[in-house]
Amino acid sequence: MLANNHKKTPPRIIILTPVYNEEEALPLFKNAVTEVLFSNKNYDFRVLFIDDGSIDRSWEVIRNICKQDERFKGIRLSRNYGAHVALSAGFMNSQGDAIAILACDLQDPPEVILRFLEKWQAGAQIVWGRRLTREDDRWRTLASHVFYKLIRRFAMPRRSQFTTGSFLLVDHLVVNCLKQFHEHNRITFALVAWTGFEQATVDYDRKQRVAGKTGWSFSKMIKAMYDTFIGFSLLPIRLMTIVGAVVSALTLPIAIYLVYSWLVGEPLMGWTSLMLAVVLLFGIQFLFMSISGEYLYRIYSESVRRPLYFISDKTE
Repeated sequence: MLANNHKKTPPRIIILTPVYNEEEALPLFKNAVTEVLFSNKNYDFRVLFIDDGSIDRSWEVIRNICKQDERFKGIRLSRNYGAHVALSAGFMNSQGDAIAILACDLQDPPEVILRFLEKWQAGAQIVWGRRLTREDDRWRTLASHVFYKLIRRFAMPRRSQFTTGSFLLVDHLVVNCLKQFHEHNRITFALVAWTGFEQATVDYDRKQRVAGKTGWSFSKMIKAMYDTFIGFSLLPIRLMTIVGAVVSALTLPIAIYLVYSWLVGEPLMGWTSLMLAVVLLFGIQFLFMSISGEYLYRIYSESVRRPLYFISDKTE
């Protein structure tokens, strides 16, 4: 009888790493991934770098890394589209049993991905990395906490275990769903949470950057929260309706007072208070017009159906 020498092929796990001006961090990232992930023989790890239009030597460094080790691959976008579009390009150009996202600044430790995979093997199709501690500025930590609470309360599906940030792992079934999204103003973790599926979380401690300077500024944090609310929450529209109803209700006693004053012939008093009311109402009106304009712009940007990104180069 012939012996059965067939060995089960280990699951292929793709690591997506968006890159923007990270030439100093990339060699350190390569060493960490090689030591922690590639040394694990239970999985077939591959890394896909997505250069999001870097203006430093990042693409050159990526090409050199890929020449040294064929388990690293890279694509270069034609310009800077933003990290979330870069991740979408990574999802569209990857095929594996599961895909994880790992930033090249190593603030999210690579060894946590092995814990992600334990949850995945146990049946979770989405595994979130949840930060217990983070070595960031206090304002950044506070802003992230407030952002998380608001998004979880008003924008995310109920019973979702999502966490802010894009340190996560998704099954290939979830990836196939993510490929069906085409909106331009996208937030990766919000799209993943919207799909549903079985979810789990892994707690970890976030570290400081190993090199370089973060591009995640306060303005980008505000934009991410703004895009999430506009794209996934009914709160802005409902808030406009509620405020409009309250203001309309308040104008009724004012109108009655003005008519009464005209009928009895009393002089109109309170010019200052009247002007303040006019300024307030005009301010609310223009605020609502700007929110409505934002929705109209997004409808236009989706209707013209421009390509989400262009790839200008790939590693061999």
